[in-house]
Formats: sequence, structure tokens, C-alpha cells
Amino acid sequence: MGEEKKGLNQGDIGIRMIVGGFIVMILSVFLVGLLGIVSIILFVISTLSVIIGFIMIMMEKNNDKETHIANINAFQEEYDEYTDKLGIVKSDIQVTLFETGKYSFEVKIPQYVWIRNDHIELFPKAEYYKNNRTSSESKPDVSELKLKSVPINSILYYEEAGELHKYATVSGGGTSLKGALLGYAVAEDVGAIIGSREPIKTTVVSEDDRRVELIYKDKDGNIKNLEFTHDAYQIFKKLLPSKELRRMANLKVSKKQKKVSGKKTKEFQEAKEKLEQLQEMKNEGLITEKVV
Repeated sequence: MGEEKKGLNQGDIGIRMIVGGFIVMILSVFLVGLLGIVSIILFVISTLSVIIGFIMIMMEKNNDKETHIANINAFQEEYDEYTDKLGIVKSDIQVTLFETGKYSFEVKIPQYVWIRNDHIELFPKAEYYKNNRTSSESKPDVSELKLKSVPINSILYYEEAGELHKYATVSGGGTSLKGALLGYAVAEDVGAIIGSREPIKTTVVSEDDRRVELIYKDKDGNIKNLEFTHDAYQIFKKLLPSKELRRMANLKVSKKQKKVSGKKTKEFQEAKEKLEQLQEMKNEGLITEKVV
């Protein structure tokens, strides 16, 4: 839970003063014939109420901005103390983790990532919380930020999921009235045709829904997964090369091929030894090539 700001809201008071001022102002105009000088006094007071209301709203906005900045700075200080206490490694390497946000929406939270004591560890960076969870009224509770630590030997694999789609869009190539008139003025009919042609533009559009899934077993043996943006793939190839599913599959195929190759080599060696034995028996006259 964030820390909520309490106290009088000048902005709300300002809005009420503006609304009330306009109402009294309208009434004083309609009642000027009936109330005379009183109506004029009410009009002046209501005008002042509207002006003061606008001033209070501007003051509240300035106060909100200052309080927002103060909350950002306060959160950063608390974050630094908290991460120092936990021994968080603020490395230059980062990945972006998909997590469920405050209102059950999927959000992308950048994470520090490093290897320590045969564990891959992740911890949220402060930027997401400063930009998205801090306001003039509240700031995040740093104790909500949790260290994720996954033993490397519990990781089954990581892989790419989703696809990268690319397609081209073509625009232009039609005719324009302005171009046709200009072409006609310069070169009559032929020029009109040439001048009316719009340039053809080709734009390549990419739709990338690729993700990286890291699959592991928790301490109870349950299968769990973490999902990251696609740029995490290259990071994991450096940090966890042996857990890449593609590489694991290639190694499995390679081992199978070596096994088959070894079996064939053994069979070839046995056949060679048998032929050598037959040749020795022939040389000693024990067998002949005569066909019976």
C-alpha cells in the first residue's frame, strides 16, 4: 500500500468557489432591478470568488507538483536503503519481466539480473515505480518489491514464444488534381498525366509479439514460468547458455548421432576383424576360394 496524502485540498475549494461565484453572479444580474446596490455588491463579491477560486486551483497544482517530486525523491531514498539492506546487485544488465499490476493488468517491469551462488536473481528497478506508481498523493511501499531467486539447477529451459510478423504497406501512385493542373500548364495532356502521378511509398510494418519463457521447478516441485520481453533472450544466452531449449535439443540430436555413429563403427570393426581372420585362414591353406 502507498502512503496516502491527507489534508485540505485547495483545488476542490477553488472549484466550489468558482461554481458558487458564477451562480451568484448570474443571480445578481437578474436581480439588479430588484435589489439595486445589493445586487452590484453581490456581483463584485462573486467575481472575486471566481478569481480567488482560479488562484487556489493554480496553487494546488503547484503544490501537487512539488509534493509529487518530494514523493519521488523520498521513494528513491527508501529504495536505495532497501536494496542496500538486501544486497541487491545493481548491474548494467537488465531484463523486462511481465507481471500482474495493481489492477490485474499485465505490466512490464524492468529488472536487475545477475548470477549469485548458483542462482539467477532478479529485482525490480526503481524507474517503473517512480514513473507509474508515484503521485502527489501516494508513493509505493518499498517492502512490496520482492527479490526473485531461482536456483540454476531447478531451471528446465528457456525458449522463445510468439512470432515476428512483417508486412509492407503501399501508398501513393494515384492522381492528384493539383499535380494534374500543374502538368497540363507545362506540357498539356502528357504533362498532365505525368504531373498528376503521386510517388509510391512502401513502408515495412513489424508486429512483434515474441516473448521469452523461463521454465523452472519451485521448491515443491511445481512447474513455474517467468515471462520476459524478447530482448531477454540474448541476456539469458550469456548467463544461462546450457538452459537454452534450442541448444539442449541440438545436443540431444548430436548425442544420438554419435551413438548411431559409434554403433556403425563397432559393426564395421567387427566385420573387418572377421575378414582378416578369413584371410589368415586362406593364407594357411585352411580354406580356399573354390566354389563347390
